[in-house]
Amino acid sequence: MKKNQNQTGPNFLSFLEKGIGLLIEKIFSKSSFAVLAHGEISSRWNEIEQMDPKMAVIEADKLVDTVLRRAGLQGASMADRLRQTEKLVSRNVYQSMWDAHKVRNELVHEMDRHVNEYSSRDAISKMRNYLEALGAFKNG
Repeated sequence: MKKNQNQTGPNFLSFLEKGIGLLIEKIFSKSSFAVLAHGEISSRWNEIEQMDPKMAVIEADKLVDTVLRRAGLQGASMADRLRQTEKLVSRNVYQSMWDAHKVRNELVHEMDRHVNEYSSRDAISKMRNYLEALGAFKNG
């Protein structure tokens, strides 16, 4: 009887490890960031691209945060949620997202901060690349 108990022990552990591995993969997989209804993210992105430069940066940043929240990332701030994605995208894409988020923060918190069309397009392009790297556009 002890032989059967020993055989089920390792099998159960193997099954448990595989299950936990699949759960972690699901939680942090790129497909888990495709959280908006089919076409919604593309539609919203098209609207953002038509906005004035300052509003486009702010709205693109809000869309990124919405995707992160709906994907289940927790944190008191967007910065907390961004940090949780560091290993999910390339270093360059991750740093570019931070740079774009900093532009948004400056626009919102600094009274005399303005953004021209070129800088706005650059920031929202970085945000889109980040969302694409996460797989957020899969449904869109």
